[in-house]
Amino acid sequence: MVLLLGLIAVVAVFALARTFVPARTVPVGAALGAVMVALVAYDHQELASLEFWSGLIGFVAIMSALLVVIHPNPMVSVLFLILNLFCIALFFLILNAQFLAVIQVIIYAGAIMVLFVFVVMLLNLKAEEGLRLGGGPQRSGAVVLGVAFAALMFYAIRNRGAAPYFEPESFDSGFGTARGIGRLLFTRYQFAFEAASILLIAAMIGAVVLAKRKLR
Repeated sequence: MVLLLGLIAVVAVFALARTFVPARTVPVGAALGAVMVALVAYDHQELASLEFWSGLIGFVAIMSALLVVIHPNPMVSVLFLILNLFCIALFFLILNAQFLAVIQVIIYAGAIMVLFVFVVMLLNLKAEEGLRLGGGPQRSGAVVLGVAFAALMFYAIRNRGAAPYFEPESFDSGFGTARGIGRLLFTRYQFAFEAASILLIAAMIGAVVLAKRKLR
């Protein structure tokens, strides 16, 4: 997993450089791009492994989920949420659940996200709120926690078990098919399925009520 760890390190260094030395973003990005190309050339056999792609998709999913929460612009957060949903669809493809992957893209990354965009537009969020940086202790604590989180990710990837994360062949033959999903939704998970639909309707009604109060 040298290639995956190297790519994550390159992305982390670029993010730090853009934060602390924004004037040198272009030269730092060019140097890190050369390092990335060298890493790919050094360990290009890893590109054919399933563990590399699953780890890379997992990293993108975690980063996009964090940006959904911390980004001040709601429209950008919606775009990162779409990226996160696509990562989940890719995980379904790795598990040989093609139907789940297609439904993930069509329903969640498509229809549901259109509703999210309409809600954001309905709330009339005109201006992006500026990022308010905290004082010394708050910034230092954020840096320490960020470094600890990155170190924890490196440790988890490097000290994983020798066995693969999953074996798609070990699943039931009906896993991920339309018949299998329908049987689960309308038998074992029927209450949760209906509760989720009611929750979405309640959220939409609440958004309309909040928008009407703003217009008044």
